[in-house]
Amino acid sequence: MRPMRAVPLALAFALAGASATTVQADAFKPSKADQVKLGKRAAEDLRKQDKTKILPSTDERVKVLRKVASCLLSVIDDGKDPWEYSFDVIDSKEVNAFALPGGPTFFFTGLLDKLSTEDQLAGVLAHELTHVRREHWAYAYADNQKRALGINLLLIFTKASSTVGNIASIGNDLLFNLPFSRKHEKEADEQGLDMMVKAGYNPTGMKQVFEMLSKVSGGSKPPEWLSDHPDDKNRIKNMQERIDNMHKTFPPQKPLPWAK
Repeated sequence: MRPMRAVPLALAFALAGASATTVQADAFKPSKADQVKLGKRAAEDLRKQDKTKILPSTDERVKVLRKVASCLLSVIDDGKDPWEYSFDVIDSKEVNAFALPGGPTFFFTGLLDKLSTEDQLAGVLAHELTHVRREHWAYAYADNQKRALGINLLLIFTKASSTVGNIASIGNDLLFNLPFSRKHEKEADEQGLDMMVKAGYNPTGMKQVFEMLSKVSGGSKPPEWLSDHPDDKNRIKNMQERIDNMHKTFPPQKPLPWAK
């Protein structure tokens, strides 16, 4: 974390007498409606790129992705949030998947080709949907803005009038590349597991995906205390403990039609 800038003495005295009720900890966090707008814009821009090959809706992988997504959404979407989900597959060898704020979600064929069951697919999807539902990007953006301004959380209300500024000025790079905190990744793991179990999937599928990703990365990640993300081994261990603590018998995993 960057060091905090010094606050002018006069300003410090003025702020010291301010009422705590005026503090707005989320003054820099984009609203849910703004998250939807930003996500839809970035998704459309991505689809328009010549180098991005989006598979047609008739492709088997797209059909399965959307079927699993529908099952997960049926147990979590109560219609109270404005999220506008979409699910697409990008033809690329990259082993990745991501969800943009507001709901647009993309899987790469490089990841889908390495998955063998619908439960594994559901594990990745549930993780990404949790990022959307818990507004992790919006909180990460707000934290990023606060660090950039170098002001203490207790003093944020002095900038409340600017909120997040002009939403349209937020570039797509921030939408695609802003990292989530270790706390948010853990929340996506835990609530994602709960979500897929509620939808009737075997949670071992999610654990297997992270075991696979750990092998793909070759153990090249830094120690957990040097990284924003949880260490793979600790992450997998925590998942297994959560699964064990559910004390349930889960259904057999369902093979994907393209699995080798």
